[in-house]
Amino acid sequence: MTNCQSQQKKKEVKNKPTISVKSDTEYFLGIWKFVEKKYLDGTEKKIYPIHECMKKYDLVFEKEKGNIFLTKNYATGKDCTIKSSSGKILVTINQSSFSYLDADLKRNDQYKILSKDKFSIVYSDILDGKIRDIEDVYEKQK
Repeated sequence: MTNCQSQQKKKEVKNKPTISVKSDTEYFLGIWKFVEKKYLDGTEKKIYPIHECMKKYDLVFEKEKGNIFLTKNYATGKDCTIKSSSGKILVTINQSSFSYLDADLKRNDQYKILSKDKFSIVYSDILDGKIRDIEDVYEKQK
C-alpha cells in the first residue's frame, strides 16, 4: 500500500511588512501628514497628482483620559493659507479600521500599516470618471 502526501504549496504573503507595535492605538498617536494618493487603474497602481493644499492636510491622534481623539487639519484657498480643523473627534481604533462620527455621519476608515512611520487609508471612490480603489498615504511627523 502506498502512502500519498499532499503536494500543496504554502502560500507566501508578498510585500507584507512585519511591524512590531504594542498596539494599533499606540502606533497612531502623533501627527500624520498626507503625502500621496495612489489608485488602481485596472491592474496597474498609479499615483494621482495632488493639489498643493492637499499636501498640507494632516491627521492628529491624541490620547486623553484613556480615549483616543482624531483631529483633521486642512488648508484651502488660493495660496493654501485658509486653515480649518475638524476639532477633536472621539475615535475607536480596531485591527484594520478606525471609526468616528464626522458631521453626524458614522465613518469607518479601513487602514493598512505600511511601515513604522507610514500608513494608508483605503477606500473606493470616483476618480477620473471611474470607480477606483484608492489609497491615501500618510507619513508620521517627527
